[in-house]
Amino acid sequence: MPFKNEKLNWEDLRLFLWVAKAGGLSGASALAGVSAPTLSRRMTGLEKALGATLFERLQSGYRLTAQGEELLARVQEMEEKSRAIQQWQKHLDPRPVVRITSGAWTSVFIARHLHQLSERQSGPRIELLIGADFLNLSRREADLAIRNKMPEQQGLARRRIGSVAFAVYGSPCYVENNPQAQSEERFEACDWAALTAGSATGLSSSWLQERIGESPRLSCSSPHSVLEAAISGAGLCVLPRFIGGSEKGLVCCSDPIDALTHNQWQVSHDESRWSPSIMQVSRSLFELFRQHQDSFV
Repeated sequence: MPFKNEKLNWEDLRLFLWVAKAGGLSGASALAGVSAPTLSRRMTGLEKALGATLFERLQSGYRLTAQGEELLARVQEMEEKSRAIQQWQKHLDPRPVVRITSGAWTSVFIARHLHQLSERQSGPRIELLIGADFLNLSRREADLAIRNKMPEQQGLARRRIGSVAFAVYGSPCYVENNPQAQSEERFEACDWAALTAGSATGLSSSWLQERIGESPRLSCSSPHSVLEAAISGAGLCVLPRFIGGSEKGLVCCSDPIDALTHNQWQVSHDESRWSPSIMQVSRSLFELFRQHQDSFV
């Protein structure tokens, strides 16, 4: 069905969905494979084409307006239809699909290096499923998983892929104006952006809460919103070093936090891991983490 306004297209609506889900440009950029300035321009163009204001642009990220919420509901319906078509299309594409599940930040890292996992034309297609705690390899809900704990279930193969360290980060401007950010006084003297209690799943959230209490300057339901807030100068945050160290808009304010450093494990099912396509992606994924290990610690 054609749009009445030719300036409105499906790609803009797909990008709108990413921005709405991520709560800001940075997180959407990493997952959608489009730069933040391009996303900003496309969202402005979409609003102009629709004649509606879809977002409130805040320091902490992008928040949907009432009109944005209405559009989101409709675009999600479109996404469900699209998934149905994609399931049908899978039967037309001879390339196998390898499903990788991991946490939010690790998924960002994998998405940024997708070209190292599979050749664009001939390699397996990758399905990146965010939420390592919710997908079960034993029930074949995914083919490969990146976990922050060694799984103990029978029937799973695991391989240690290295350590992950965390540190405190803030924008250069905020750190310059708040020198306590680079000392142990930071927990009482500085502003903080942190996940809400309902969204916090990792050890880093409870570690930070023990030091700053339950009332940070900004509480976010999305990890990407925390990142956006720190980049904008709203305060400090705790991030994995492979994320914080790759953001030009952030500076590191602390040494690696020993209490948060942990191992990562690559996990697969004992039987399906011998599939040629899964073996290929598994080897490439392990090599990817090995090559970039310095950025993780």
